[in-house]
Amino acid sequence: MMLQWMKVGMLVVMCVALAGGTTATAASLAELMARAERGDVQAQYTLGMAYSKGEGVRQDYRQAVVLFSKAADKGHADARYELARHTFSGLGTEEDKVKAKLLFLSAADDGSADAQYHVGAMYARGRSGLKKNFYKAAKWYDKAADQGHAEAKAQLEKLCAARPPACRDLE
Repeated sequence: MMLQWMKVGMLVVMCVALAGGTTATAASLAELMARAERGDVQAQYTLGMAYSKGEGVRQDYRQAVVLFSKAADKGHADARYELARHTFSGLGTEEDKVKAKLLFLSAADDGSADAQYHVGAMYARGRSGLKKNFYKAAKWYDKAADQGHAEAKAQLEKLCAARPPACRDLE
């Protein structure tokens, strides 16, 4: 496996250099790949995002899912959120709405603001097997808003204006 990562890393370094990228960018990506291979959870997440978006590397959802899975297994909440997103849409993995819902809920419980916003939206709309529940929607939007999630704050304001009782117990 290490040899495969080294080959990928060298290929990326050469591609970045040929595309006019700076040596620092190529070296940074190679270092990120090496850290991810050594088990650095943040590097796995960051590299997974690069593969998911095609930033600095060729877009590869399967590789993104592999990296998100590794980081999520080690407790990285945002990696679990990204794994949920990919699983929900079938990007790089089998589409599985039930598994995705469980991953969204787990990532939200572990503090991912994006997951908290997403779970709030699921409750607000009654989606993904969750019954519509404005109290729970407000709770999750509030948790995400407390972390600076702008869209969660906007949705919470809308929800509280339309359904004030749902927001009564928020701190």
